[in-house]
Amino acid sequence: MNEICLREADRRELSEVASVVAGWSLDGPSLEALRARAGQSESLLSIGLEVQRNLRENGFVLVKNVPCSEDAELAALLGLVAIPSALGNGDTLFFDISPSSPDSADVSGTSAEFPLHTDSTFLSVPHDVLGLACVRNSVSGGESVIVRAADVADRVRAIGGADAVAALGEQVYPFYLRDPLFGHGIQMAPILVADGDKWCVRYRGDILAKLTERFELGEIHLHALSVLHQVATKPESCAVQVRMDTDDLLLVDNRRALHARTALGPGERRLRRMKGYSLTNFSWRII
Repeated sequence: MNEICLREADRRELSEVASVVAGWSLDGPSLEALRARAGQSESLLSIGLEVQRNLRENGFVLVKNVPCSEDAELAALLGLVAIPSALGNGDTLFFDISPSSPDSADVSGTSAEFPLHTDSTFLSVPHDVLGLACVRNSVSGGESVIVRAADVADRVRAIGGADAVAALGEQVYPFYLRDPLFGHGIQMAPILVADGDKWCVRYRGDILAKLTERFELGEIHLHALSVLHQVATKPESCAVQVRMDTDDLLLVDNRRALHARTALGPGERRLRRMKGYSLTNFSWRII
């Protein structure tokens, strides 16, 4: 398990960082103030570097003993690894996820299983980092499932061959575009592409299923997509399950890993979702 546990001294340090924006709204200037103050702490900077290393090498990291109910502390911690963004997150830095209705249009607002996917596929540039802060969890169920894009590529190649992997890297797959900077409509994008020795992925099986009925794809692309669906449905040994408890923060590399959620059992559950752009991604936007 890729875990980092904050010490009580780290929590006190985060509280001191948060004090610089006491009484402020969490807008662009206050986020910059939090990042600047956190950057003065060697211990917090060390945690940020360790989180970045885990995201880079493993695609996710679980940070324990995090003040998940505190806005400024959470924003400061995320700011060590990413530029926090409300864009594509319900226009808020912290989007509450809790079961509301079995008929909710958003599966994350129900108790149902949420299959493997990446977030923000509707943006021209999806977020790099996804954060899920656990305020409380259900008695059972609700485990997060993470599968690295590199492992997806290996399994697609094993089942469908190199041609299937190559086809998934072509810019022919339809996704919705709901981006205030790039407009609304449909965008064509690759699903699985090599980025040096790493792999990047953009995937929502439900959206692709709807849109590929409207947009004609070649046989090789449909076959590759079918193989990918098979891998996403049964990731087998390459999947990691994470059970979150109160004050756990799960950070996922949204460009290099798929994530899912098992069905929820009884008991009230509340997560706070955060999104951000990598500090080295020059496509990021603040708020």
